[in-house]
Amino acid sequence: MALPGSGQLSINDIVGEFGGSAPHALSEYYRGGSLVPNSATNSGVPTSGQIKISDFYGAANLVWTTDLTVGYLFGKANSIYGFNADNAIGSLSDNTVDFKSGAICENLAWGTATQIISFAITGNVTNAGFTTMTVNGNSFNRTSATYNYNSSGNFTEWYWSQPTLPFSGVGNVDTVTFT
Repeated sequence: MALPGSGQLSINDIVGEFGGSAPHALSEYYRGGSLVPNSATNSGVPTSGQIKISDFYGAANLVWTTDLTVGYLFGKANSIYGFNADNAIGSLSDNTVDFKSGAICENLAWGTATQIISFAITGNVTNAGFTTMTVNGNSFNRTSATYNYNSSGNFTEWYWSQPTLPFSGVGNVDTVTFT
């Protein structure tokens, strides 16, 4: 949850959002350090130099967020819900994955036959950069995912077993957050 965009803000609010160990000092909260992700949400937080509490208005412990308009593709053996660039299913408000240097999200979908939710991006990237993907109240830990690079398709994928549809429904918009 993001810090407020205005009003009173304290070091305790910042600690509540990003963690840290006592005694607290603002210098441990530079953007891109160990506590504050280097994401667009946190662009007001400096990476070095002078830092003040007001720099944290609107900051959040997120590495990437996008809005998913849930699409649907009916198939005899497998129906797909979510977003898939190749099959023009659904859409994302932002398909540029911030925590992977602007790699493009190719897939964020769930299938009826496979009963997995898949998150795939272009290129061969490391199994790092996020801790949890959350969509429609469902949290998926990166360390619980199957991680795979598909060299013939040139994409990296994380996928999780998910027996039920993780999205709110076809045509609905679900916010997907990565922390």
